[in-house]
Amino acid sequence: MKVLYIIRHGETEWNVAGRMQGRMDSPLTARGEVQAKKHGEVIHGLEGVDAMYVSSAGRTRHTADLVNASLGVSIAYSDALLERDCGTWQGKTLAEVAEFDQEGIVQRQTNPVDHRPGGGENLADMRARFEPLVAELMQVDRLAVVTHGVMSKVMLGYFLELDGDKTRRVRHPNDLFYRVRFSDGVVAVDFFQQTEAGEVCTVPGLSLHEV
Repeated sequence: MKVLYIIRHGETEWNVAGRMQGRMDSPLTARGEVQAKKHGEVIHGLEGVDAMYVSSAGRTRHTADLVNASLGVSIAYSDALLERDCGTWQGKTLAEVAEFDQEGIVQRQTNPVDHRPGGGENLADMRARFEPLVAELMQVDRLAVVTHGVMSKVMLGYFLELDGDKTRRVRHPNDLFYRVRFSDGVVAVDFFQQTEAGEVCTVPGLSLHEV
């Protein structure tokens, strides 16, 4: 059996402010650092991992270092795991975008699967960027990937063979990580989410956190 953990970076300052980060960056909050450390502790208590692959963004690098404090494995960085390119929308809230790109807001609402925010990437573009990395990832029996909210949707959509609409409905809060297990052609997924009390809630079976 192969095991893949999909971890989103810890909460950032722009997550709190509702700003789209895309290829831009903002620091982890104190809560985001706690989330990342807890992810590492929980994964260590499960199967552990043999290696980590990490988006080359600053917020994912910081998260990976905190996760790896409990795991102590090698880290490889990849641009293929970067967050969606949001073009001219990056660094802005939706309210700010509406001031200069009302047409883009309408397209986002009417065709969220194919829409390219700010002239950036849609889900299919992101999948095409991720797919060449899959063979390399699958060489590792127990692997943790630290990536971003939209890219984690794309990864889960790829491995679970979800259509575009189901892929976009997947949610990945900062306090949650997914575990994907591969065995004899069967793919099983569950997730682990932190509570306000610092405990971890496990949702077993074929389960996604959806809108």
